Amino acid sequence: MFDYMEVNTSYSTGALGGMAPQPPFAPAARTAAAPDSFASSKALEQAVRNLPASRPDALAQARALAADPNYPSPEVLRQVSSLLADSLSRQSE
Repeated sequence: MFDYMEVNTSYSTGALGGMAPQPPFAPAARTAAAPDSFASSKALEQAVRNLPASRPDALAQARALAADPNYPSPEVLRQVSSLLADSLSRQSE
């Protein structure tokens, strides 16, 4: 009259569904850098070290803009404020 379902209560740490368990992930071995690339990276590192801490031309331009009372122009300020207002209104919807 009633069909009963068999329940297996043994807990196995083996693979599920007949699949073999996989070994833990091991990162691939790193290969040693070729002598050329090592020399290139040393040359690049040296070139970066020889760069000036600041660029005098860019610094002079920044100082001139900061001292200019008309920078940024009223038109640029209107455009930026409009973009910000549009962005804020879209976020509140």
